Amino acid sequence: MSRFYLILLYITGFSFLSTAATDKTWQDCEQITKIALDKIGPMVTKNDYAALEPTLATIEGVCGQNEFTQRLRILRALIERQHTEKLIQDYLDKKYHDVLVMRWDYSVETKYAQIYRENKADFNYVPLNHPIDSLVRLKARALLQSTAFSLRDSEKQIAFLFADDIDSFYQSYEKQTATPQPSAIQKIRTNYTDRDRSGFSIYAGVETPLTGSNPVFKSNPVFGFMFSSKISSAVLYELGIRVRINSNDRNFDYLLYGNTEDVNSSASYSFGGTLGYKVFDNYKFILYPKVGLYWESTGTGLSEDTGGDYWGDENYGSNIKYNNVNTMRSSVGFAAMHHLGGKKYIGLEAAYNYVPYNWDNNLLTSIQPNYGSLQVFFRF
Repeated sequence: MSRFYLILLYITGFSFLSTAATDKTWQDCEQITKIALDKIGPMVTKNDYAALEPTLATIEGVCGQNEFTQRLRILRALIERQHTEKLIQDYLDKKYHDVLVMRWDYSVETKYAQIYRENKADFNYVPLNHPIDSLVRLKARALLQSTAFSLRDSEKQIAFLFADDIDSFYQSYEKQTATPQPSAIQKIRTNYTDRDRSGFSIYAGVETPLTGSNPVFKSNPVFGFMFSSKISSAVLYELGIRVRINSNDRNFDYLLYGNTEDVNSSASYSFGGTLGYKVFDNYKFILYPKVGLYWESTGTGLSEDTGGDYWGDENYGSNIKYNNVNTMRSSVGFAAMHHLGGKKYIGLEAAYNYVPYNWDNNLLTSIQPNYGSLQVFFRF
């Protein structure tokens, strides 16, 4: 059973550690971009671009090149009347125009702030409706209207895009249709709606006694299948079934019609649910404490035919009664989930379980009620 523990910890640990470096990079990227935005705003306002390139290079050193950094390079080149052909061609070849059209599209949504929070990386960690977007639009419109600038066709085309004049941009861009590529927008919309959908969770782990020198139920595997509420809510609940395979236990005494029966249990079945409250949610990791309450039935192998309904000599059926150990299970635990993509999450739950078996008056053997459990779960 100790090997089973190690396997569970290894699987979960590998999943979390494999993403740790990536998550650290994302956090650094967001922080660097936030600092850079505070510096870039005054530069664009005053048309003072002397320190722009080092600032953009700092962003790209952590985040890599993206639509935002290339947009500012092109804007600077237009204002300073520099060569723009290679910059504009690179921007279009990398489909950055689709990224910007998507950005303009979601900027007018009522819940634009929530959409950004749930998809920061897709927006290069520049918040939707950030002042820098307004400045770029303003500068682009000024370039289009100014008689002091003689823009070439490709420069007018990109200026239309930066000015959020999408129709004019696509009219002059023969290789593209008048609508953005659906794949880019659909990705954000899917991420946004996935959190508002309920799902299912599969649990697998181990439960072990916390007290007792020679407990009846020792360390045993547990499994569960639960209906799970939508992940966007602060309160999370689950309803379903939990099964413990009693493969490592000893016999106990059970009273049946005045006779003491020496029995052994193959499994315990729990029906109920949990209720949790999120204390941390950055859309990649979710942490939440939870409580659970279940009705639990532990099999004894004892059953009886209580007879059926008779009419004359015909038997219309029989009723089987199972004489199990019945009680209530309560739990207090803490869970962590990592987002894999779409509706898929992987998580780890540690919990304390209180199971007062001796509430059942037919149980003669004293069974300790305190258990600890560790489970890996997959939500989909």
